[in-house]
Amino acid sequence: MNAVYPSMRKRAMGLLMLHVGIPVEQVSRVVGKSERSLQRWVAEWRDERMASLYTGHIGNRNAAKLSQAQHDEVMRVLQTPPTDPDGLPVGFWSLPRLKDYIATEFEVVLASDSSYQVLLHHAGLSFKQPAARDQRRPAEEVVAARVEQIRDLVDHARAQGYLVFAADEVRIEHEALTRRAWCRRGVPTVLEVDRQRRCQSYIGFLNQADGSVELTALDWQNSHTIIDALTQLVDKHPGQKITIVWDNAGWHKSRELKQHLGKGNRFADITLLWLPPYCPDHNPIEHVWGEAKTHISNLQRPHFTDTRNAFETYIRKKKFPYRL
Repeated sequence: MNAVYPSMRKRAMGLLMLHVGIPVEQVSRVVGKSERSLQRWVAEWRDERMASLYTGHIGNRNAAKLSQAQHDEVMRVLQTPPTDPDGLPVGFWSLPRLKDYIATEFEVVLASDSSYQVLLHHAGLSFKQPAARDQRRPAEEVVAARVEQIRDLVDHARAQGYLVFAADEVRIEHEALTRRAWCRRGVPTVLEVDRQRRCQSYIGFLNQADGSVELTALDWQNSHTIIDALTQLVDKHPGQKITIVWDNAGWHKSRELKQHLGKGNRFADITLLWLPPYCPDHNPIEHVWGEAKTHISNLQRPHFTDTRNAFETYIRKKKFPYRL
């Protein structure tokens, strides 16, 4: 610890001596502080860690606050992503990165994590989970152009009396998870669970007119099961022309499926439109899956059949507001 800050050095030495097990009475004599002061130092260390070493009288480098000029510089720096020691961008700010930057640049350690959070908030940042985007996704202008084209085609299909569906597959899983709970100390606590992991695939067709979903369970996700699901959809709407908007999964564009399209074939009344690749955020039914999974996720049901029934019931009994 820098010798120009003797109080900081004394506190650090006292904490280190206590940490290695030297009796508090001896430490008190060495650092010239009462045992009560030493107990306070330990409590402050537990709450504030390194910030507790700064005593608050280090001139313009007070650990509890930045000068106005330093604050303005921090605000400027927070407008750009941080970099690692080699100068490479690392993407996002975090409390540890901000602490390292301020300590290195200004030799300042703020009093608590909330002080750093305030700086991040003032810089226009918020603590949230970024959305993941596939690296293979096309440029946004290409995506926007394709989505606009699809919307024009959908509007034309509606004008021609077509039923329009946004479709996609989903899989739900069932696995017993245990979490901490308040159990009696010293007594083994055992919970009987079904450790077998199960899953179920579905395809859903979100009606863009009324928000209902036609849900079909699938044995697997492949060309054969998708053809069967489309057959059921056609049978439910005999003589009705149908437009389906979905993603670029291989079974959505397979040779087997295309053989059923076109005049004189089983799916002669179906028109397929494909969203731009790796753009699930533009498929309205993705929001249906997210909402339904959230609904069933907070309750661990004893049997997979119960999980399936809860998922299916939620979707089939509700109309959703999500549109292309």
